[in-house]
Amino acid sequence: MTAYLVILGGFAGLLGAMLVVELLGRAGREPFRPAARALDVALVSRTGRWVVCGIWLWIGFHFLAR
Repeated sequence: MTAYLVILGGFAGLLGAMLVVELLGRAGREPFRPAARALDVALVSRTGRWVVCGIWLWIGFHFLAR
């Protein structure tokens, strides 16, 4: 098994886990919340806005910039 397949499998597993948590949150399961609700809570404080902006920039520079 090549490193490429291991990395691809890891990202696929991470994406699958995020999808499961999102669906559980939308179904109303108690410990889980949808991503939109978590983002709303994070954007209430100034620190949360800085953290969200930093994560957005990090993702943009590492995955979307070419």
